[in-house]
Amino acid sequence: MTSFDTLEDFLANDAFREWITGRRPQDYTYWQEWLRQNPDKRDLYEQAAALCLVLSDKVQPEAQHTGEIEQIKQAIHEANERNLTTSRIRRFRPGLQWLAPLAGLAALVIIGFFLKDFIWNSTTGSNTAPIEEKIIATKNSWQKVVNTGPSAQLISLTDGSSVLLSPAGQLWYNMQADQREIYLIGEGFFEVVKDKTRPFWVYTPFLTTRVVGTSFQVQASRDQKIAFVKVKTGTVTVNSMKNPDRYLVLEKNEQVKLDIITNQLTKQTLAPALHKQNLTSVLNDNQNFEFTPVTEVLSRLQNTYHIKIEFDPHNLQGCTFTGDLNGVPFAEKLRLICSAVEASYETQGDTIYVTGHSCTP
Repeated sequence: MTSFDTLEDFLANDAFREWITGRRPQDYTYWQEWLRQNPDKRDLYEQAAALCLVLSDKVQPEAQHTGEIEQIKQAIHEANERNLTTSRIRRFRPGLQWLAPLAGLAALVIIGFFLKDFIWNSTTGSNTAPIEEKIIATKNSWQKVVNTGPSAQLISLTDGSSVLLSPAGQLWYNMQADQREIYLIGEGFFEVVKDKTRPFWVYTPFLTTRVVGTSFQVQASRDQKIAFVKVKTGTVTVNSMKNPDRYLVLEKNEQVKLDIITNQLTKQTLAPALHKQNLTSVLNDNQNFEFTPVTEVLSRLQNTYHIKIEFDPHNLQGCTFTGDLNGVPFAEKLRLICSAVEASYETQGDTIYVTGHSCTP
């Protein structure tokens, strides 16, 4: 029986990949029990799961990828050897300490390359085709939204995901049966409903971002020299349109910066925002509430998403909400809040009306 001591153990296991990609729902009890018995391996399990979900539309049977898996194993083995050599250098050759980060970087590049070949070989078609041509060829399938107002505009997509589109931003979206596609010019903050069977793509003139379920910000205007993708929750992959074969994996509180002139991608830790006048306010707003008055929660949503929410504070007196809403699409946030206090809401035009009753005896 596989002991699952390394990332390669998970990736090479048919049963694990089929469970993560939704083809073995009957294994739920087994994996829950395995996680209970192996709490020290939860992080490794989640890393492997993220690779299966985020980097692949569907994971191919192991028999078709024996060579690639062997390459992954060899790359990881070489990385371990390099790390061992590096540690020896640190102890016995202080003058060569500068080699350590180079050895680690080489291992990361090798492993990343093989993982791309292992998982992405059936997905590059979506990245390499010019998205503008695709929209023109299938224009009846795409919906267009242009924000002509002075503040950010909240857009609810048909799959339940939400987008906060910056002023002057333009958005085309196509929610197909097998995948969800967005084309963005400008700046947008996305909160995506998790659906591992339907990947969520965000194309811009310069960058492609792919997710399964997460929250992130994309900034890419044609007249700018720099484009950004910033991740609040979850994991995404990013590549430049000019170089679709090179991608970076971003996790929580990370960003990638693309220099449009040099086509250079740079991964960075997400710095706290100095201003809260744009979509960065959503990115930095911690929406983890604990016994917070519902009136305060609704006011926070109103200010963060630039949407008018009408409610009578007297009718919600004494009502509190506890829950983590980070990364949850806007409509689902409202549903969860209202369900917690037996309230209801309806949308009329650009205004949301919340009605309920006092929680005070």
